[in-house]
Amino acid sequence: MNILIVDDEPIFREWFQMTVAKLGERYLIAGEASNGLEALDFCQSHPVDLVVTDIKMPGMNGIELIKRLKEEMPKIRVVIFSSYNEFQFAAEALKFGASEYILKAEITLQGLDEVLLKIGKDIELDHSKLVEMNSLRSLLNQNQLALRTAYFKELLQGNQQELNDFHDKMVLFGTGVTERNLTVLALGLLPSSELKIQEEDLRILAVTNIVNETLMNEAGNGCSFLYEENVVMLLVNIKSTSMKSQRESLLLLANRVTENLRKFIGLHSAISISTTYSRLSFLPEQAREALEALHLPLFYEDRSIVFCQSPSSGGQADSIPVPDSFHRFLDMGQIREVSEACRQFMNEMMEHKALNAKQARALSLELTYAMVNKARAYQVPAAKLDLLYSEAHMEVMRLKTFRELRGWTENMVDTIVQWIELHRRKYGEAVQNACDFIQSHFSEELSLQQVADHVHLSRNYFSELFKKETGLNFNEYLMQVRLEQAMNLLSTKALKVSEAAVQVGYANASYFIKMFKKYTGFSPSEYMELHNRA
Repeated sequence: MNILIVDDEPIFREWFQMTVAKLGERYLIAGEASNGLEALDFCQSHPVDLVVTDIKMPGMNGIELIKRLKEEMPKIRVVIFSSYNEFQFAAEALKFGASEYILKAEITLQGLDEVLLKIGKDIELDHSKLVEMNSLRSLLNQNQLALRTAYFKELLQGNQQELNDFHDKMVLFGTGVTERNLTVLALGLLPSSELKIQEEDLRILAVTNIVNETLMNEAGNGCSFLYEENVVMLLVNIKSTSMKSQRESLLLLANRVTENLRKFIGLHSAISISTTYSRLSFLPEQAREALEALHLPLFYEDRSIVFCQSPSSGGQADSIPVPDSFHRFLDMGQIREVSEACRQFMNEMMEHKALNAKQARALSLELTYAMVNKARAYQVPAAKLDLLYSEAHMEVMRLKTFRELRGWTENMVDTIVQWIELHRRKYGEAVQNACDFIQSHFSEELSLQQVADHVHLSRNYFSELFKKETGLNFNEYLMQVRLEQAMNLLSTKALKVSEAAVQVGYANASYFIKMFKKYTGFSPSEYMELHNRA
């Protein structure tokens, strides 16, 4: 028990400290004060369980101190030790909350021990009652929160019974929400290194409490609930005023919500805002609008506020980046430059934020599969490549944010570059010149004889030398170059399959389709659809 001694007589304070010390370590003298004002200052900045005070002191007397403590710090107990044996002092002290009124002349060691033991038991009893009340209050809050969450989820899914009960439930939950001017907002919870609450359940409870309080303060109504992992849904009525339009008011409200979450619990967030309607039957559509608009900010972990009709919420087709440099370096065999080209491309994707998760994953797979196919030409063990190829799709699908997808893709490209560097054959001058010639003329009708003539070697000798150094015969190498170019064209340009076939050197479209599917596992049309280029 922490005790503060308040008396204008230093000798009494010293005597009291010596007496308490004899009672053992369960009592601690936290400090001393010579009047009520000093005592108040001390209690405001130090933990105190009991104040032992005189009645008559300069500045602020004991009775006034008791009044102030009762108003400002009611948990602190007070005992009066006075030299005045007058009933009016005792009655007044007890009236304002003193636990005991004892004459200094009558204090004994045993009597003091009994008084302190009694007050200690009272403190323990109050503490146990407080714990019990907090426990009951927490249980009631959890039950109400669960009921609210279940109800609102059904409501946003268009359950007719929940729609019929809307007005009664809004009164029961005390939300103040009505049918008119109803807007749905989706709040996305983003990663943050500043979190003040690490335990997830407590953090979600804090989020809903802060959001609900903000809605009430700003709009006079509203409610929130956890809809799914990292997504909290908000319902609120916003009316336009002479000062602000409805859209401006919603934007201000969303800003206040995100700022309060950051300020009080260090949480970063994004918010999407639905269209406002005045009929409950539109609630499922409003929820869908808000969730769809939230998709990009959540995927890119972007702390932004978007309206469901914002152009930025749906992607901008004219600014979608394409991995031209990546494919060019890969085609030219400049393997060491491929990793940096991949990083630059990922930077462009992050800057534009134009691709949704499906499109971004498709491009990530495109880069990975292109690396795998290139690695095969450099004799990287098939077992490594086949395992990576078969698992890449599942690995990419489990990644929820662009940051995760970016890290996985860059790591995968770096890994395959290392494998290629480890296993690639060092071509001689003649074979390297031949490879460069093929890269520059792959769309033409190339023959083994033409390339052999270009490097000034006999046809047979060149064929043997080329296979020995590259691991592929001439036709296999030419096919690989053409199909990799086709993959690049189909993923970056809107072309007919027949046009793509001609551009990479295949006059027969049917043969091109057959070879493309054998090489990639997809038909050209499927490949274009996968990359959303059709």
